[in-house]
Amino acid sequence: MDLNLLIMSYGYLGVFLASLLGSASIIFPVPYLILIYYVGASHVLNPLIVSIIGGLGATFGELTLYIAGLGGRKIISERSIKNTEFFKKAVGKYGPFIIFLFAATPLPDDIIYPVLGVMRYDMFKTFTACFAGKTVLTGLVVYSGYYSYEYINILLGGESIYTSIIITILAIIFVIIVIKIDWSKFFRMGVD
Repeated sequence: MDLNLLIMSYGYLGVFLASLLGSASIIFPVPYLILIYYVGASHVLNPLIVSIIGGLGATFGELTLYIAGLGGRKIISERSIKNTEFFKKAVGKYGPFIIFLFAATPLPDDIIYPVLGVMRYDMFKTFTACFAGKTVLTGLVVYSGYYSYEYINILLGGESIYTSIIITILAIIFVIIVIKIDWSKFFRMGVD
C-alpha cells in the first residue's frame, strides 16, 4: 500500500494512536517518531496539527506510566514513600521544567513518570509539561520530515524509489542520533 494513501486513510487519528501506543512503552515499545517523520515527509497532513495531536497522544501514553506509579505506591514501603515526599519538595518549582526537558528531548522520560506517580506529583503540572515537551519533540520530527523530503527530491531530480530509501535511512539515522546523544552532558555544558 502507498504510504501517502495509508497516511490519508488513518489521518490524525492514526498519528494520535501511534504516538499513544509508542509512548506507553511498557505496553508497546514502538518507535513512533519514525512514523511521524514519514507523516511530515508525505505532505499529506498539516505538520502543526500533527505536532499537537502527536504530542497529545504521546502525553497520554506517558501518563500510563504515571498511573502505574500511583498504583505502585500501594506496594512500596512507608520509608520509600517518605523519601518520595522529600524528593517532591526538592523538585519543587522546577518540576514542570524538568518534565518538559525530559519530554522534549530523548532523555529517558519513561523513568520519571512512575516516580512522579509514586510521589503523587500534581497530575495537571505533569500533563501540561509533558504535553508541551512532547509537542515540541513531535514538531521537530514532523517538520524535519516535511522539509527534508523536498530537498531530497530536488537532489535526486524528482520522486523515485531512491527518495523513499533515503527518507527511510534519514528517519532511522535521525531517531538513532536523538536516542544515542547523552543529552545530560549536552545540557550540562550549557549550564557551566
